[in-house]
Amino acid sequence: MDRQEFFDRQARDWDATGPHDLGPRLARVIGKAKLLPKQRVLDVGTGTGVLIPLILEAVGPSGGIVTLDSSSEMLGAARGKGFPNNVAFVRADMQHAPMLDDARFDRVICNATFPHFADRRKALAEMARVLRPGGLLIISHPIGRAAVNALHRQQGEIVAQDRVPAPAEMRRLLAQAGLEGIRIIDEPEFYLAAARRRKVLQIRTVIAR
Repeated sequence: MDRQEFFDRQARDWDATGPHDLGPRLARVIGKAKLLPKQRVLDVGTGTGVLIPLILEAVGPSGGIVTLDSSSEMLGAARGKGFPNNVAFVRADMQHAPMLDDARFDRVICNATFPHFADRRKALAEMARVLRPGGLLIISHPIGRAAVNALHRQQGEIVAQDRVPAPAEMRRLLAQAGLEGIRIIDEPEFYLAAARRRKVLQIRTVIAR
């Protein structure tokens, strides 16, 4: 079984997994993303679309969501939930996403996905690229870092080494991607890293009189 098949097989039962209070934890992720009406959001590794209703509620009908996942079965499950037309579905890997324009999104949310990137630096560089200057990146794991790492070890060799970085390593990776204002929450049952793309410096010309 390869990685693609592994995640395709997870799609059918995905929504039935997770803690009983997953809803409030996901709502906390969205709260930390500080979404506003009309914003454009990229949902990286959307899976079956568990975050989509919460994002839609925040950005409203004038906002837009692009969901991205490399698993056709996961995306199929998300599409089947009947979301409105301001939700677009793209089958792709964030490490190779040339179809996404530079500075297109106000927010990029990567929930329960980051450890699965083979090249984390490249994935982060791409997420930073598609953020507008000042835009916010959220990387989250609502069950906590240790729980995610333990779960992946239990799931077998395909994902056994897919681990959430410790805070110091995550800070380094985010800074290398050109992101700033880094904040990390590393609680036993909740993990979140947030950072912003640097704003374009405005050069003011002073005319001497």
